[in-house]
Formats: sequence, structure tokens, C-alpha cells
Amino acid sequence: MLKKITFSLLFSFLSFVVFSQNNLKTRKQIAQQIVLLKNDNNSIPLMHLEKNTIAVVGKNGLFNFFEKTLQKYTNISPYYIDDLFENFIKLKELKEFETIIFPITKTEDIFYLQEIKTNNKRIIVVFSKEVLAHLLKNKTTYDVLIFAPNYQQIAQEYTAQLIFGGIEATGKLSQDFSNMYTQNFGLKTPQIRLKYTIPEEVGMNSAYINQKVDAIMKAGINNHAFPGAQLLVAKSNKVIFHKTYGFHTYDSITKVQKNDIYDLASVTKITAALPALMKLTEEKKLTLDQPFSNFWKSWRHKKDKKNLTLREILAHQAGLEPYIVFLSKAMKKGKFKRRFIRKKPSKKFSFKAYDSIYVNKRFQKKMYRIIKRSKVSDIKKYRYSGLSFLIYPKLISEITNMPYRKYLQEEFYKPLGAITMGFTPKTKGFPNDIVPTEKDTFFRKTLTKGWVHDENAALLGGVSGNAGLFATANDLAKLQQMYVQFGSYGGKEYIKKEVFKEFTKIQYPTNKNRRGLGFDKPKIGNDTLSLNKAYPAPEVSATSFGHAGFTGTFVWADPENQLVFIFLSNRVYPTRKNRNLYTLNIRPSLQQVFYKALQKPKH
Repeated sequence: MLKKITFSLLFSFLSFVVFSQNNLKTRKQIAQQIVLLKNDNNSIPLMHLEKNTIAVVGKNGLFNFFEKTLQKYTNISPYYIDDLFENFIKLKELKEFETIIFPITKTEDIFYLQEIKTNNKRIIVVFSKEVLAHLLKNKTTYDVLIFAPNYQQIAQEYTAQLIFGGIEATGKLSQDFSNMYTQNFGLKTPQIRLKYTIPEEVGMNSAYINQKVDAIMKAGINNHAFPGAQLLVAKSNKVIFHKTYGFHTYDSITKVQKNDIYDLASVTKITAALPALMKLTEEKKLTLDQPFSNFWKSWRHKKDKKNLTLREILAHQAGLEPYIVFLSKAMKKGKFKRRFIRKKPSKKFSFKAYDSIYVNKRFQKKMYRIIKRSKVSDIKKYRYSGLSFLIYPKLISEITNMPYRKYLQEEFYKPLGAITMGFTPKTKGFPNDIVPTEKDTFFRKTLTKGWVHDENAALLGGVSGNAGLFATANDLAKLQQMYVQFGSYGGKEYIKKEVFKEFTKIQYPTNKNRRGLGFDKPKIGNDTLSLNKAYPAPEVSATSFGHAGFTGTFVWADPENQLVFIFLSNRVYPTRKNRNLYTLNIRPSLQQVFYKALQKPKH
């Protein structure tokens, strides 16, 4: 019986390997068949996503894979041809878009193209030889023309990726179509953004990865480390793994989906406050080795704080207190103090912590005063503290003359196409589900969902530097890929390479402090440790960096190995006392799978 089972598993594994190899071959063939025929003014890859409004116009239900892939890069507004011509108002709406993308498969679609008279940038994707030949004989105006011989799933996905620079244009025509578009004609464009593909494209084995990851995730769910989770991994600017597991809660009602939005908790530190601090350091509006009190004036007369530098503070070397429970200042005997918290909003009580919980704006100043009066250790050694991250939003706003959250959107998230990345997601109207966190029995007295879990960030209205940021795994991957590339992504430099490298190196190695500036780093000597003693996986490079979040999130970027690792879960459901995520060593174990896969393991 055991031999039969073993043979069955081996047969399944070998079948998966053959399928993956054939899949990779098919993908390469289709990529070569996709041809860029026209690209006026280098219109693609599309740039300036922060201001480039984009619509896609096609047949309803025919281009699902095309639309879904476009949506991975930025916000796309879909319009369907029949609806447009039945509704004149919708037709007029198209004039408001900077770019319109038209996927077509039939000659009759050309008529609709000609009837939509707008001055937008027009990108036509033709999924048929016959339609291409017909189109080239017509006087149809367009800026970009892409040809694919069919509209099967991979062809739809790759043509969409080509538009955003997820894949490079290398294909050439296999036959003549006109005097201009002859055999072997094809324009080229570079890859500038994430590509979505399979592990085999980077030399990894899908069967090995799926087998290992599935087992670890299943064990995590079975042992109640989390009700559900998802994992996204990118290698060499290619997303090669993105898979979901389990449910939002243990009632098994809502399945985890790839586009779910998560509370990132302390991952906020390196994805919100830190990119702003790096940018301002680059612009010399902040300096690492001058007293932080030069910029945060209220510390100038505090003897134990006035000489602390931003470098010491960001590296957790300053001796600041690790954490202050500010909620205890706003409550008494389990009830809210009315001078600080009310059930209804008003001009004074405008910081929304949760439904029917509104905080007095003045409480923010109280938090700053308490931080100012907090003790500083005389012993300068590694001591993790998140207190300064409560201050950074106010400091960044003062320096930039722009609200903190707006600055982040304008400088980073919008240009990256990270649409869901931001604070207070429940107010944004996203169609995505927001994964709940804890059943809070003390503060909110309900299941926390859609609002930040961290109480200190909640008292600031959900907008902070220590916590409060939400995002999907895919949007988080864009920022992390920018980090792997030392500050550049999508043809745009966000942060200068030398500044980024300074922030991501160990600052005080002789003091047994592994930290970078804001970034977490591997343990010193991590590569010599076993998996259960290492942090994170022992195989990560010494140049790698990342951060963990209290809610069960974890991101890690490894420039040396060109790996992005994103693990999202809600391990605090139903209670923060659940520590099985840590005791089972799930995140390093998952991370190790991909480093082992890089070594092409034998089976």
C-alpha cells in the first residue's frame, strides 16, 4: 500500500514538473509572438502613473485576464462597448481619461474604435491576424499598436504586462502584413516593472516550492497560528509566487483572496515614515548626525534628548523607552475619559479611532509631551523603540509643508501604482476585502476591521509612522521591489542609491546592534545559525533588510539575491496572545524554501 502511495506521489510530482516545463516553453513562445508595431513618442511603457488616468474599452467578459493583469499595475477603469453605445453619458466620460486601451478580436470592433472620437492616447491590442490585416487598411488613428496571434490567457496577461513594462518587447512578425509591417519587424521596449510569471523562469521548481509552502501553511492553520495567510515572492523583478491560504477567521466563511487588504502594523515604519525620511535626508532637509532636536524643537531643552542624533534614534541605539501605552492616559477604570474620547465627531474630536470612537485632536500634543518626558537610558546599546515613529508624521508635514499622508501618496504610492497603500482604508471605498485583526475586548469591544489595530496609532486617527498603513501584497511588492533596486522602479528614481545604501547597512555592528536606519537586518552571524535560531532564514544575505509587524505581517528585501519576500496574516485573530506564528517559526521556514529552491534541489 505504501509503495502505491509513494509511486502515486512521485507520478504526480513528475507530472507537475513536465507541466511546468511545458508551461515555461509555452510562455516563451507566446512572448515571442507578441509584437509591438507602433509606439509613437515612446508611449509605452506607460509612465507617470500618479497622473495618467487609464480606461480599457472592450467586450464584456472577453478580456478578463487582460483587465485583471492591467489592474495589477495601477487603477484601471473598465468600459464595455455595448454599454457605451447604449449610454451616451458613459461615452462622454472617456474624454476625461489620458489613455484608452482597446483590446480587439474582430473586424467589427474597428468600427467602435472609429466611433469613439476622443483625443486620448490610444493603445490598440489586436488578438488576431485577420483583424490586424484589416486594421492596417483602415484610417484608424492610434499611438500604440500591439499584436498577439490569439487571446488565450497567457497572451492576454503578457500584452497587458507589455503596456506597463512588466515584460520587454522583443517579438517579431512571422509574415508580411503591409509594406511597413513586414516579416521580422518588431519594436523593442525594456522591462521596467514587475513581471508576473512562474518559478521556472528564474530557474526554480514550482513543484518543490508548492509542496513545501503548502505544508508549512497547512501546519500553521491547523495549529491556529493564523486563520489564513498569503505569500508573495518576487525574484529578479518577477513575481514568481503568489498564493493564498485559509480564511479571514476560523469560521471558514471568507476565503483569503490575493487582493485582500491587510493591516501592516510595524511594517508601516519602513513603508511610510522611512521612505519620507530617506527622501528628506537626500534633500538635506534632515541630517543623520546632527542633534534631532535641531528639527524637533521641543527636545532642545531636554538634557537627556537634546543631543540624540537621528542616526542613533533610527538604529534603536539612543536608549529611548521601547513603548508607552497611551491608551491608559485616555481611559480610567475601563471607561473613556470624556475630555479625550467621545462617541460622536466634532471639530475638536475629529481623530477617528474606530466606529463611535473619536479622539480629541489635543491628545496628539499630550502624546508628544509624554514622549518628551520619557526616560532615556544612559547605556547606549540596542534597545528597540517605536516612540520616535509617532513623531515623524508631524515632523515630515512641517518640513514638506504638506500633510504626511498626502506627501506619501504624491511622492511614492501613486507613482508606484500602489493604489491600496495608505491609511484608513475603510474610508476609501475599495472593493477589496479588509482582513480583520483582533477581537478587542478592552478598547473597541468588537472585532477590529478596517481600522488600525495598534492603539497608539488609533489615538492619532489611524495615521502614524509606527503603524496604520494598509495594503495588498501586490502593492507592497512594488515598494519592496523599489527597495531591492536601491530606490528605483518603473523608470523613476525615488531615493538616491547612496542614501538608500546608508539606511540599509548595519550602523553599530561592534555594539551587537544588527539594525540599519529604521530597517531590521539579519542577526549578526546569521548565516552560521540553524533555522530555529536564525532571524530571518539563515540563507538571506547580509545586505538584506526588512521588518515584521505585530499583526502577523513580514516583509524582507534581499538585493544580493534579488528576492522580495512578503508574508501577510492576521495572527492576532482572535487574540494577540496567540504566538504560534513565532513558536512554529513559520516565516523563516517559508523564506528558506525559496533560497533552497534557488539551489535547484534534487528530488
